[in-house]
Amino acid sequence: MTADEIRRVAILGGGGLMGHGIALACLQGSEAEVVIVSRRDESVRHGIELVESGPFGLERGVAKGRITEDQAVAARARLTGTTDYAKGLDGADLVFETVPEVVATKHDVLAEAARHAPPDAPLATNTSSILISELAAPLEAPGRLVGTHWFYPANVMPLVEVARSAPVDEAALDLVVAYLELIGKKPVVVRDSPGFFMTRFVNNYLAEAIRLVELGIAGPAEVDEMCKTGLGWPMGVFEFLDDTASFDSFYHAQEYLHETCGERYAIPPLARQVFLAGYKGSPRLKPDSRGGWYDFLGIPRAGSD
Repeated sequence: MTADEIRRVAILGGGGLMGHGIALACLQGSEAEVVIVSRRDESVRHGIELVESGPFGLERGVAKGRITEDQAVAARARLTGTTDYAKGLDGADLVFETVPEVVATKHDVLAEAARHAPPDAPLATNTSSILISELAAPLEAPGRLVGTHWFYPANVMPLVEVARSAPVDEAALDLVVAYLELIGKKPVVVRDSPGFFMTRFVNNYLAEAIRLVELGIAGPAEVDEMCKTGLGWPMGVFEFLDDTASFDSFYHAQEYLHETCGERYAIPPLARQVFLAGYKGSPRLKPDSRGGWYDFLGIPRAGSD
């Protein structure tokens, strides 16, 4: 099979932050049908809602002139959702798994995918930190699992870090890379390693920013202003963690990196406190969140009343 022959893509955990963005990327970049698969009906509904009217969804794309109304209607017509794994994975040519960064959770979901998807369909796991060989270990055909580390918002950001494990099947890897290129992404293949390149690199500066706030050297607002004004970033560290609801992804990845790579990836105590209090970022993107860093610390955002 070639990339342009892919007709059905299943997104496991597609109701989440990354999953719905990957669904959007596939809908906007190819003619494939896309099915969001989740164990909970509310997650399926939330994913479809974000595809339709989320911050980077189809409605906003039309409003910004990035896509036409006809293109949005056609994309929405190719999107479905289900809580039935067998139904959702039936006939899938490619599967993207996007569930939380917990090894046991991913093992369970990938086992379901391997059981119900056609045996020649590659399984692509969206992980920012976990070894692909570790995730593939329970599979009867570990070579079909490819690491695909997407970046938020997945339908906008071009980079996808593709992790090649030792047992990977070259045909599966090549098909995933070709499909990513087809939908307008820039896949960069790296060797399998905890955190690959991007997470080990990015998490270090996120953690250091948190430690410096913890020490009272600067507050979140000052850190964010310096990142934007001094470094030219589109948003600051704490704006990023809050507005993209990426904090729990950072937290789980940092736990795994600490376990596998040592003390330099230890979670700052303040980060642990914020996470355990339930402040994981924008509740619109993360419905179970109580808010973000600014909310937890009681600090007004720049420009807020």
